[in-house]
Amino acid sequence: MSEIKPIPPTSVSETLEKHTMQIMKKLESHIPLQIKSFSDFSREYMKLLEEIYDIDYTLENKIFGNFGMDEKSIKLLDDYLEIGSKFYTSQIEMSNEFFKGYLNMRLSVMESYNKFLKEFSTSFRDNANSKTDKAD
Repeated sequence: MSEIKPIPPTSVSETLEKHTMQIMKKLESHIPLQIKSFSDFSREYMKLLEEIYDIDYTLENKIFGNFGMDEKSIKLLDDYLEIGSKFYTSQIEMSNEFFKGYLNMRLSVMESYNKFLKEFSTSFRDNANSKTDKAD
């Protein structure tokens, strides 16, 4: 049985399109893996933190429990960390909103450019065809 060979491109445009699409499809195929990897990393990081704080809790109760921390000190620490936590979570949200806006802007630019190219292509083809028709 003979092997089916791909048809070689017949123009510069076909060649460019073939290789560009091949690269874009390859990049796109890796997106799920990247998302899964980030999710797996985050899950393991959360497990690590849970273990660290489990050890910390044990040490605090067994070793430092005899010293006794007063409630005011713990409250001050909690208030201090609350301020830092709110600051960092607001920074995360702000960064996320900026990134969403950035991606939306890039998508909008690409959509506008695609629309422009489609209109240009149609106009160019129509113009080329009308000149060919006049030459005949």
